[in-house]
Amino acid sequence: MRSSSSSARLAICLILGLTAGCVAPIEARTPTGTPRVSSLRVTPPSSSTPAPSATSTEPAICRSPGRVENGTYPGVVLQEPIPYRVYLPPCYDPGFGPYPTLYALHGKPFDDSHWDDLGLDEAAEAGIVAGNWPPFLIVMPYVPEPLLSNTDGGPGSYEQELLEGLIPYIESGYASDPRPASRAVTGISRGGVWALEAGLLHPEVFGSVAALSPALAVNQPRPSYNPLEIASGPGPLPRQVFLGAGETDWARGATERLAGILGEGGTEVITLIVPGGHEARAWEATLRPMLEALMGPGSPGA
Repeated sequence: MRSSSSSARLAICLILGLTAGCVAPIEARTPTGTPRVSSLRVTPPSSSTPAPSATSTEPAICRSPGRVENGTYPGVVLQEPIPYRVYLPPCYDPGFGPYPTLYALHGKPFDDSHWDDLGLDEAAEAGIVAGNWPPFLIVMPYVPEPLLSNTDGGPGSYEQELLEGLIPYIESGYASDPRPASRAVTGISRGGVWALEAGLLHPEVFGSVAALSPALAVNQPRPSYNPLEIASGPGPLPRQVFLGAGETDWARGATERLAGILGEGGTEVITLIVPGGHEARAWEATLRPMLEALMGPGSPGA
């Protein structure tokens, strides 16, 4: 669906119920080596390969809910262990994947607990068990300083850490679908800027992008890493972008400006303005509409 910056997609209230069974959690495998290179290591598979469906081979019996696991991966830019959380949906089993994956970047001054505290995994589970979207993984990494605040993109930045460190590690240890159409990235505030920077620059990696209250108004990157500049450039750009902000949010103006630029360029833009400011209650109100846009029927991640 294409909409102007004032349009919004509303979410249906979902009821959380438990489906059934579960398998033991798998152990993440550490990939060999942690190269420090400037080229990106995430390589999209051939577009001629049919997209797998996580739902077609789902186990018939499942009696346990999804779960969140904590871990660390070896950083590429900082070369130190970096924490992450990963939500595994009900009946998660590497033998029944691969699964679409959403990478969710926290805001500042938060950490990898930010999305978890807002209830992103509970919102995802409600939609999965209701059959509104297929089972999928959510990766909630810690975005370390100084990469979070003091880099803007390219080599030595969080863009490199995300693409060369985190994504290859997750895809080596979990049943994460490596197809771009099955990857999405989102972020809040400063994390929203990073989601937009990486997602808009790399549509060959992410099929869809979302950002809640992205801190574009206070962002001062080089032009080539500025989401507002990237959106007005020659592209290519992702198929779909979801943007959210509060009615009294200081980030609203720049968010709506970005929506307008993207829409003029032909990108499908969904913009949702909810009550509240630059705060948790506004972000919580946006979770389910965002997931519907990223994982619902007709979305790139479906």
